[in-house]
Amino acid sequence: MINLKKVLFIMVFFSNFALANYTIYEGTIGKNKVELYFDAFYDNDINIIYLNNDSFEPTQLDNVHNTQIEDGLVFNVPKTNFSEDFIDTIVIKNIDFNKDRSIILNQNLEGYSKKYGDFKLVRKFDYEFTYNDDDNLKLKNNIEFENEEIIQRESTKDYYFKTLVSKKKGEFLKVVGINVYRKKDGSLHQTINDLKDFGFLSFTSIYTNRDANFDGKDNDFYISKSKESINDSNVIDAYFSYDEKQNKFVYLNLTGRFITFDSDKKIAKKEKICPIKTAMTRAIITDLYQYSDDKKYTLTNSKCELIKYSENGEKILLSRTCNKKEKLFCQKASELLIDEYAD
Repeated sequence: MINLKKVLFIMVFFSNFALANYTIYEGTIGKNKVELYFDAFYDNDINIIYLNNDSFEPTQLDNVHNTQIEDGLVFNVPKTNFSEDFIDTIVIKNIDFNKDRSIILNQNLEGYSKKYGDFKLVRKFDYEFTYNDDDNLKLKNNIEFENEEIIQRESTKDYYFKTLVSKKKGEFLKVVGINVYRKKDGSLHQTINDLKDFGFLSFTSIYTNRDANFDGKDNDFYISKSKESINDSNVIDAYFSYDEKQNKFVYLNLTGRFITFDSDKKIAKKEKICPIKTAMTRAIITDLYQYSDDKKYTLTNSKCELIKYSENGEKILLSRTCNKKEKLFCQKASELLIDEYAD
């Protein structure tokens, strides 16, 4: 049986003010046990992650271009994320909206499936808060919790993920761990603990589109950390890969904001870009990491360059090796705050 816990999603910014509604429902559609995770604001911005115990394949429902019929809102259920191969179509009948078109979600979610007929799902958790840029974050419910599970949209061939989120009163929520589940039966395979400084990024904290260990298999993921906004550009990634000998995912000793991979040489190149006084003058540290037989990356080379660009950013006016002060500044700069150093 799926153990569905409470969930709290970080908000997406809408200019200076936002109303966020994050809700989880569970129940059955046909004979399948189902979880629906809502990340919703307005009638044209309803995001739902769907999971059932038939395939254990997390997918984002297709809102059919916000189609609304007399019975309710129409969603296609894709076989895999963003595919046009749909395994079902569901209509949710009792989603309501305020005058400003912000969403209202009820205790029960009622609708019908084209494949299985009528269903009723029960709300297991919902959270709503507002944000104002002038007054900072305004939590409607100043609560605290530990290790609550949040479904992640992306998965590998054999595994799907739920982040473990904790929150203390008066503080923003943090991702502190990851539960890895087997797709073959939905059982827990592994828990990754002790993640630090990972702000929550809704159901897109984890991505699986990189072959970080160069084995040609769909068995890698990276988890992103950010500041308190899902829209912040300062996102850095920590890379993990499945180790067959240990039968678990392991950290590859590789974290950064701008990382590219060379599969022929089994090298990762990481750049750290630090504005110096202005955004057009930058210290750039380039690190080269070699992937080794012990399933880790090892730093093999590092250099720092100072580059000054024209105001429009199209021309390089100056390029030289960093001095000690510039290099030390960039080494110590937090990649989560790095764009603020230009102010």
